[in-house]
Amino acid sequence: MRGKKTSAISAIALTVLLAGCGTQSATTNAPSASPAATGASSAQTTPAAKKVTITAQGFKPDQKEKNDQLDQRIARFKAKNPNVEFKKDDWQYNPLEIGIKMASNSAPTEYTTYATEGKVLVDKKWVADITDSMNAWEHAKDMNDLLSKPFVVNGKTYGVPIDGYVMTITLNKKLFKEKGVELPPMDWTWDDLLAAARKINDPAKGIAGFIPMGKGPEAGWNWTNFLYAAGGDVQKLDGGKVVGIFNSDAGLKALEFYKKLKDENLIPQNWALGYGDALSAFSQGRGAMVMCGSGNAADAAINEGGISKEDMVVYPMPAMTKGGKHTGVLGGNYRVINPKSDKDQQAVAFKWITDEYFTDDFLNSTKKEIEDRKTKNRVYIPQPINYWKDSSDFGKKYTDLLAKYDNVFKYDPQLLSLWDGKPEAQYEAQKYYTEMANVIQKVFTTKDVDLKKTLTDASNKVQSEVFDKVKVE
Repeated sequence: MRGKKTSAISAIALTVLLAGCGTQSATTNAPSASPAATGASSAQTTPAAKKVTITAQGFKPDQKEKNDQLDQRIARFKAKNPNVEFKKDDWQYNPLEIGIKMASNSAPTEYTTYATEGKVLVDKKWVADITDSMNAWEHAKDMNDLLSKPFVVNGKTYGVPIDGYVMTITLNKKLFKEKGVELPPMDWTWDDLLAAARKINDPAKGIAGFIPMGKGPEAGWNWTNFLYAAGGDVQKLDGGKVVGIFNSDAGLKALEFYKKLKDENLIPQNWALGYGDALSAFSQGRGAMVMCGSGNAADAAINEGGISKEDMVVYPMPAMTKGGKHTGVLGGNYRVINPKSDKDQQAVAFKWITDEYFTDDFLNSTKKEIEDRKTKNRVYIPQPINYWKDSSDFGKKYTDLLAKYDNVFKYDPQLLSLWDGKPEAQYEAQKYYTEMANVIQKVFTTKDVDLKKTLTDASNKVQSEVFDKVKVE
């Protein structure tokens, strides 16, 4: 999923097409990149003196603000690189469409995808190898190694991270106050989550203690966090074969936790919620807690729901037991290059992708967005994890910039010290999420469901229909 922040529920729904930051990311995952975060180093020289035309990924016509920002960024790039011409394509990445786009040679020169797709896109040869360009880039050493990992395959680099997320749970402190309930400790457990949900839950008023996503692959994406927290995993490589391992004691414990949520009526009556649906319900005060990537839930609640930023707090995923790891799915958004474009186009595309990374242009764009939001009485929700290393000079400049404004949402320092990110499955994660969504729906609808048999049946199906067909090179 993805997890990049968006400014509206509709934008979240558009960018989070399927699960797998996020992401979202971002949300994305959850999530589209800010224009300044999608850019090659201004210190580089244009790779070709001749005219080069590339097709950049844009946004749908109704996303006027994002298109305006993209046009401004194109103008800045062309001022430095007058030999480059741009076309725009508002196609947004979809795993069900990318094969058709590549076969028809109609994919943009560069496009945004998400963490789950790294291995698949590389194996299908639908992304260009950018190792040489990355190695020659002056800022390669400043990139966040953890975020870069999903698109580094067999020692080669195939994508540039835009943003990332570790799954979190956002709490509405206002509902806790109204019920006279203390917030759980940030170093919380599954039992702490259940206890809080029981105290806040008020079905008569349409308020759920906890809002999980129950429709579409995002339901499987959500559940996988509890699989991870219980010490489980999705798959492993065994002799060149992809083997599913989520049918485990950890998987069973995670399903039992979900069944408890449903049996105790702690989730919305209409639990069949997709990503945008769940965040919309939370922003309307119809649930005390919601799970998503990074700050998307806070963004929706504050800027769309009108809830005070002081009433929002972001927690790490709860540990299964006290002292355990707060493990959540790690995902994000990535810019990749179409391998069918020629070498000059690929070189320009890399420059375009990274052009405003580590530059004042990015900081100025962030500053402008913060100030624009302030004039509209809106709050800027930064990402808690970024493409750069926080310890880099640029990371320190970014932190100093945010500290100057009172309309910037702040994360509790404990969040960053407690959370533990575990990357999404690298092979066919979307199809695995989709099958697990079917399992979640069965758990939520069947009173005496046999959890072990249901999990075994799902595992066998994913193995025979999906994992067995993966060719590992």
